[in-house]
Amino acid sequence: MADLAFCAHYPFSSAAKKYVSERGLELTSLLLEKAEDRVRDAISSGKIRKVPKLAESQEEELALYAISRMIVSSANNRYLINRYAVAEGKKTSDYLSGEDSGREDYLSEAASEFGMVFESAGKAGKYLVPLAKYLQYTPRSVDYKLSNREVSAGKVIVNRHERNRIIEEAVKKKMENELPIRGEFTPEVKEAAKRLLALLPKLEAPVLRLGQENYPPCIVKLLEELSMNINLPHTARVALGIYLIKAGMADAKIVELFRSAPDFSEKTTAYQIAHLRAKGYSMPACSTMDSYGICMADCRCGTPLNFRAGLHGKRLTHESEGRK
Repeated sequence: MADLAFCAHYPFSSAAKKYVSERGLELTSLLLEKAEDRVRDAISSGKIRKVPKLAESQEEELALYAISRMIVSSANNRYLINRYAVAEGKKTSDYLSGEDSGREDYLSEAASEFGMVFESAGKAGKYLVPLAKYLQYTPRSVDYKLSNREVSAGKVIVNRHERNRIIEEAVKKKMENELPIRGEFTPEVKEAAKRLLALLPKLEAPVLRLGQENYPPCIVKLLEELSMNINLPHTARVALGIYLIKAGMADAKIVELFRSAPDFSEKTTAYQIAHLRAKGYSMPACSTMDSYGICMADCRCGTPLNFRAGLHGKRLTHESEGRK
């Protein structure tokens, strides 16, 4: 007999799929409405609410998860898919944090869905994860760069938070890779998808006055990834924010540019950009950008802010003199 609570916590699991297949799925108007609300929560707040402990609520969650995937697939919008994937990953992380205090078997079973086994590293709160799985599922962050990690016998040492974060990232990637699912959807599902698409922000990036040819390859790459709704790591967002501030872009336009990030929060982004401007942070050097894993070329300009002057300086000076 499947563990209903585990299935409701981790509806992406093989146990949950088996539970649903054995009982069938009835697509009622009420379930469709609740599933639409579930996806709407993912769009608006980047989060999906946890399920009450009542058995009927847990069974309903399995149905809502399945219908939510139908709606997102029918919409077939990459921003929506990525934002939904982030929300599912965060919901998993919320449950994982709770499992730390009692249901380690749940956590182990959830990790096994991705072929991961976290062994004790012999220290309280420290675990070993195989190198291959670590590289496959770690977030794009300088904190997880292998050069900054302790490796022992082909396994990487992580703490509790990092262990949970790796599983969260695995869930997010699973959603991104599996969606959209193939199939013919009912008119009701298609209508729900249309309503949700209407809620999505307009993602046209602000025009950069200098033109992208004047921006260093690392900044161009980050802008391209944002336009494709790719989640940038924190260090990349900070570097891009500082660069755009130094380039003279207004805070409001920078915030709008970040709106296409799958985990975008207007309040958080506006605060962070204002904080960067108020503190007057310096642009990271190229060597620092390289250590972050976001250096894209050997520009030899010292800092991305020197790229335009180094590449176009003589031409611009000549043109300026010619206008005198």
